[in-house]
Amino acid sequence: MSDFKLVAIKCKTCDSGLVVSLNDNITYCQSCGSGWEIIDGETKPIEINFASAAIRGDGEMIYKPFWLVTANVNIHERESSGGFLSNLFGGSKEQTSGTIKFYVPAFACELEKMKNLALAFTSSNPVASPQKFNVKLVGFNYGKEDAKKLSEFLLITIEAEKSDTMKTFNYDISYEKLEILGIPFYRLPNNILKDALMGIEI
Repeated sequence: MSDFKLVAIKCKTCDSGLVVSLNDNITYCQSCGSGWEIIDGETKPIEINFASAAIRGDGEMIYKPFWLVTANVNIHERESSGGFLSNLFGGSKEQTSGTIKFYVPAFACELEKMKNLALAFTSSNPVASPQKFNVKLVGFNYGKEDAKKLSEFLLITIEAEKSDTMKTFNYDISYEKLEILGIPFYRLPNNILKDALMGIEI
């Protein structure tokens, strides 16, 4: 058996100790607000911000990490029956390209709950002014490559769940920026979490 040792991970900005849970590859410094991605044992800076609670609720408030994925999407072809025109980009219904911000949970939960949460946040874009908080943020089960794949899954899901019947959907997607956003949740009885922005329970 080869020798191994435990090494304390410290913030490169302020030298404070960092809290890292099992399998986490991203951590947040509660002392100075710096975010760090752990790559091959080295810490690399990553942007981490937080959303403010918009809904009052009962229970302990905790923060769960989301990937905020800014992507450029270009739809080359969308053929459907029923005459429904997609409006993904917030502009005219004829618009076929633009930038979308995908909200992808970085923490583990059931796939259907993850999809519903991601679709609701991506469609509504409820976070107006992310900021720094002195709070604990752990539970990073999905990394950057997972976030990209889940964003593409969301794009297809958004189109597939329109009221028409989609026959053909050709597109390309490129990723402009990936950052972490801490979303506030209330911890309710029976291990139920309710987000403090839209009131969705998971």
